[in-house]
Amino acid sequence: MTADTDQPSLAAPASWIDRWCTYCPRSLRGRIALLIIALFLITGASITFIAAYRLKADIVREVLQQQLDTTTFIARDIGSKLALRKEGLEKVAANIPKELLQDRPALQRWLEERRAIYTLFPTGLMIVPADGGPLLAQTPVMPNRPQSFTDRDWFIGATATRHTYFSKPLKARATSHPSLAVATPLYDRGQHLLAVVLGVTPLDTPGFLDQIITARPGRGGTYELMAPRDNAFVTGTDPSLTMAPLPLPGQDPLHDQIAIGHRGVGIERNAQGAEELVTSVDVPHVGWVLTARLPAKEALAPADNAVRNTVLLAMGIGLPLLLLLLWAVNRLMAPLAALAERLQSMAEGTQPAQPLPVPPLKEIARVATSFNQLQHKLAAQEAQLAAMARRDALTGLANRDPLTEKLEAELAIMATHPHHLALLFLDLDGFKTVNDRWGHDMGDRVLQEVALRLCSCVRRDDMVVRQGGDEFIILLTDIDLAHRVAERIAQGCLDAIAVPFLINGQEIHIGVSIGIACVGPEDRLPPSVATLIRQADTAMYQAKQAGRNRYQLAAPEPDPGHPAPGTPQRRRTDPS
Repeated sequence: MTADTDQPSLAAPASWIDRWCTYCPRSLRGRIALLIIALFLITGASITFIAAYRLKADIVREVLQQQLDTTTFIARDIGSKLALRKEGLEKVAANIPKELLQDRPALQRWLEERRAIYTLFPTGLMIVPADGGPLLAQTPVMPNRPQSFTDRDWFIGATATRHTYFSKPLKARATSHPSLAVATPLYDRGQHLLAVVLGVTPLDTPGFLDQIITARPGRGGTYELMAPRDNAFVTGTDPSLTMAPLPLPGQDPLHDQIAIGHRGVGIERNAQGAEELVTSVDVPHVGWVLTARLPAKEALAPADNAVRNTVLLAMGIGLPLLLLLLWAVNRLMAPLAALAERLQSMAEGTQPAQPLPVPPLKEIARVATSFNQLQHKLAAQEAQLAAMARRDALTGLANRDPLTEKLEAELAIMATHPHHLALLFLDLDGFKTVNDRWGHDMGDRVLQEVALRLCSCVRRDDMVVRQGGDEFIILLTDIDLAHRVAERIAQGCLDAIAVPFLINGQEIHIGVSIGIACVGPEDRLPPSVATLIRQADTAMYQAKQAGRNRYQLAAPEPDPGHPAPGTPQRRRTDPS
């Protein structure tokens, strides 16, 4: 075969690349640019359409999880507030002296003294007799309260179940406000019903259901708190839902699902046919259900915007725009780089922790805002821990740290503004016997009651401190005639502690020994904090050695060249 005949056989068929190149610029740079642009457009379009579905699915999953976390948190918060009311009411019922049920004036006075629980039941704290007739006691006193409660569901429920019962949402007869009633029955040892203790809380009580009434999930979402047992709404973001009946079966698919026990998250259609991201969570203790609704259109708006913008970007970008995009990305990343640099500086300690400036770009602004929120939350938690560290966990009284700070401040002020102050060091007599005989739980109850009684003996500006164990300290400031005032307060404390403690049906007798140290303008050099506490402590031990259940005035420690005064004054209570 000749070369002429071989030549055609060596020529390969024209490929699509060759055909495409015939229409391209002769410049290699131009061809590469066109190829890059074509590949960019094809890749961008493919990624856009593939990622759109995944993006929407991820957003729905993330929003539902976040909505579930938020709704669960709110439901548990409501449950804890209900549990607090339940426990508080049960404690009041358990502490009612049975003999007072036959003495209405005395029972009324006793109930009015339970001030600590008033904030939980601002509308009313009442004691209803076993026959449901006129109240045995009430606070606050309202003349228009009903004379019979036998028809109320809380009375029927509490007496039937023999346990604390939460009522259905109701309109209080005395106030006409939407409210929740909590009732706990009181029985004698023979399990005979003596009375029903009732607490009423308005649904709009500050700090109770605020997170439902004043907040909403997203911009167009709503919260609904419903009571399926009572076939009624409790309240919701929409005020018209308060105490409204639930929709009839078939009117709202979500309520139909809740009625058969469905809980969790999902995408449902509402009564108008629009899709919603829905979360339903049980509220502990009361059988309520908290539901969060967020329109799917609102939840998916970021995804729709992202898909639309990506499609437009993929269709309109060429090589010059791609290069511009690379430059723009570098510029857009500058705030994030600066943000990362500041975070690293804070982590390394070269820059103090402080809120980050929020840039106008949405995504980076979310990072900065989230960091600021986290920093604020951590600061709040640190402040809460610091406050808890300054309080005694058992009694709620201040501990040694705030006492030391206030004493140091008062002693420093005395240098320029002379005044009197007194410090009382108290140690319970016979408390060890209480622990040994009835156990530490009973001892803790006694310490809590002692703290309440001591607080009732002092002024609002005075400080009552639990030193530790069965030791307490009282600081009296800005007083005249320190010794007389301190002795009067000490005598009041002796009298208060001398009253028997009735806890869980047990009558407990203890006493207290008190040491008193006073400081006034007549002191040439005010003592240190440690010296003042030591003086009061020493005087307290002198009171114990002298027979206990009394108070003892401390002799100030002598300074060089100033002899100590004579024997300190002491008093004791009548041993009878």
